[in-house]
Amino acid sequence: MGSMERRSIQTLVYEELKKNIMSLRLKPGQAMSTQEMATRLKVSRTPVREAFLHLQSEGLVEMIPQRETIVSKIDLKRVEQEKFIRECLELGVIDQFLEKKDREAIHMMSGLIQIQEQCDQAMDYVGFLDADDRFHKVLFDVTGQQMAWATIAQRNGHYNRLRILYIQEQAVMESSIQQHAQIVSLLEIGERESIRRALASHIQRLDVEQTGLAAAYPDYVASGDESGSERRIGTL
Repeated sequence: MGSMERRSIQTLVYEELKKNIMSLRLKPGQAMSTQEMATRLKVSRTPVREAFLHLQSEGLVEMIPQRETIVSKIDLKRVEQEKFIRECLELGVIDQFLEKKDREAIHMMSGLIQIQEQCDQAMDYVGFLDADDRFHKVLFDVTGQQMAWATIAQRNGHYNRLRILYIQEQAVMESSIQQHAQIVSLLEIGERESIRRALASHIQRLDVEQTGLAAAYPDYVASGDESGSERRIGTL
């Protein structure tokens, strides 16, 4: 097997495992073995090991030497840090976006709101958040800040999994759609400070303390005395 084909398999295995972790099909706290995943994905153990190492570097799995790999529970302290990174970077591109005056981009964002409305009706939580991310990604694509968006995408595993739990309340999905519509309206008229306030409010709405998610999903959320990766990092 050539190196290019090998890298391609490793990438596909990593992407499949991450998709299942982020969608909660692989649940926080769930144990996995290299052989189990290799059998399920019909690949050898090597690309699975590589994928586990990659996911460990993103804080999505914890590896117990010679035993198993566990899907990381949602770390609420990390959620707040990931949310902080997103807010800082997203507010940082607003001025550049407004300077572009890209009407097509704003139209694209409106189209993504329509997709979210369809996902809301179908109770498609994963599709809803995918459209949500694509909505925000437009700001970074237009301004040429793809590296900033990549930073968000690679460091949001705990925040995004909590979002999946959060939006399962019907009112939350509807509220998110309304906030997106407000953001689009403000972008159309160029209300700089109003946009910044609306975006900050939109990102900050997932307040860990106020949502009660930790109490509602105790098996998914790490308790205060679970240090996770500090105890479990190792190799298979």
